[in-house]
Amino acid sequence: MTKEQTILLSSLEACRQRIDKLAYSIHKNSHLFPISLEQLANLGDEQEESIDALILRYSQCVTMIQEQLFRGIAYLEQEDISDKSNRDKTLLMEKLGAIKSAEAFGTAALLRNKFAHHYPEETEARIERLNLVMEEARFVITCFGEISSYLQNKGFIST
Repeated sequence: MTKEQTILLSSLEACRQRIDKLAYSIHKNSHLFPISLEQLANLGDEQEESIDALILRYSQCVTMIQEQLFRGIAYLEQEDISDKSNRDKTLLMEKLGAIKSAEAFGTAALLRNKFAHHYPEETEARIERLNLVMEEARFVITCFGEISSYLQNKGFIST
């Protein structure tokens, strides 16, 4: 195994751990969704912390996939991505077959970015984003599975 494969395998394992935590957060919070304005106003501290953990784990997973896994795959595929935008990297991953839909992953990344720029007075927009996070979190888990399968099928990692 090359040094690059070892680094990618390490990144994959770190991402898998976050994915497992994300799956736990989905399970723990699914009964709250879809969430209404009234429900949001009446959340207890524990429920709010739990939703915050879901959002954080979601954001971390999207970032790890985009920054670590996509970069590792591009390197092993001998693709230069040094001057590419995140959108271009995502399109390349679709072209290579690592993910099924660059557009869907772009939506996940966009939602992550919106959570990063949350302002308390935007309650309606926050509810919209919160209700999207469950669906998008499930998509990110599926996307991680696609990437893992791709890496195995290409022989970059072994099971």
